[in-house]
Amino acid sequence: MTEHQEIRRRLAAIGKDRKWLAKQLNMSEHTIRQYLQPKGKRTKEFMEEIDRTVTLETARQRESQPDAPPWNQIFRTAEEFDRADRASRVIKAESLTDFCRNAILAKADELLAKKSRSSYRNLHELPSAKVAEDPKE
Repeated sequence: MTEHQEIRRRLAAIGKDRKWLAKQLNMSEHTIRQYLQPKGKRTKEFMEEIDRTVTLETARQRESQPDAPPWNQIFRTAEEFDRADRASRVIKAESLTDFCRNAILAKADELLAKKSRSSYRNLHELPSAKVAEDPKE
């Protein structure tokens, strides 16, 4: 497979096209089209930048999959993952990771505040090792 075919294959694999690539690289679509022609003049630096851009997008997409860590440890089902993902979009969170971190910390602060006011009598302290254990074990 030639270099330009490999780029097209990788872009297709992540659901992106030359227009997206041009935007990411701050280049015109015409320039990208010229570079990606079979006889286009591609520099080593240009190819490294494409590789870096596509690799980052691939990782970003993989992070957003319900069966990928850490999501498969937090959510029991794809439906739970989807609920959290939709909620993060409603509030326009930067990422699902930020949304989850902020939600967990907000709930932790709420519980600690209730405990300090002694109005939450049912809060039992757990050894820190118990928090990280898998409940299925």
